[in-house]
Amino acid sequence: MTTAPDAPEWLTRAQLAAALQVHVNTVSRWISGDPDMRVQRLGPSGRRVRIHRSEIDRHRTGDDVTDEAAPVAP
Repeated sequence: MTTAPDAPEWLTRAQLAAALQVHVNTVSRWISGDPDMRVQRLGPSGRRVRIHRSEIDRHRTGDDVTDEAAPVAP
């Protein structure tokens, strides 16, 4: 399922959390744990962030592996 074409390009943590039906803290954990996530940091401290709307599709399709344990080699 793709986002609406009139949706904003950059979303707040709360907007992404609502779109994916997860808690805002989960989005924060994804941001800190996924260096490939498309994020813009705003303000002098960088605490305010905006997440690109393409991350909605990425997380819906399961392309993220941040919550899964890495396989252990024998």
